[in-house]
Amino acid sequence: MSATARKNPPVWALVAGIAVLLVLGAAILYQTLGNQTSKFNYDKPGPDFTLQNLDGKNVTLHDTDGKARLVYFYYASCPDVCPMTTYLLSQVQDKLKEKDAFGTKTAFYSITFDPVKDTTEALKEFAGRFHADLNGWYFLRGEEAYSLELARKWEIGVAKQANGDIAHTNVVFLVDKKGQIRHYYNANDLELSADTIAKDLLALSKAK
Repeated sequence: MSATARKNPPVWALVAGIAVLLVLGAAILYQTLGNQTSKFNYDKPGPDFTLQNLDGKNVTLHDTDGKARLVYFYYASCPDVCPMTTYLLSQVQDKLKEKDAFGTKTAFYSITFDPVKDTTEALKEFAGRFHADLNGWYFLRGEEAYSLELARKWEIGVAKQANGDIAHTNVVFLVDKKGQIRHYYNANDLELSADTIAKDLLALSKAK
């Protein structure tokens, strides 16, 4: 093998490396969260953060203590899973609004791990595409290194690719009123419904 080949691995090797990262990230989540006897049996503190909302104000996870929450890591220029998952969350939002529970008893956090591209204006446009109610849905951004480290603290696998896309574990976390992670949803599961998520949120919002 030449020195050039050793310094510049073939594309298939890079793709394989990214695939391994995401599989390992998913495996950690399934191992720690997936094999529970009850959906809400898992109980682990959600790592806190300080990020900026679309108004430039600092927001933390504990700002919404007392509400059941969803936490989702994404990036707005994502070509596939992020828009689809955000659309699913918008359906959950609408179902909670029907129960007068959105923004009052529940809240959503969408956290970008690509703040370089996801400027405030880009996130405003993205949120508008999904008629997000910003009274209860927080689209957050921060420094790139901080955002990537935060995603990893939430056990999200993230890998930047040469074309600018970001391979990542696509999950949505369910957080209770005290800030504890109680469940997670595989957002790539085609059988996952807005009804299921909304019911889970309402159940946690009523729990003591």
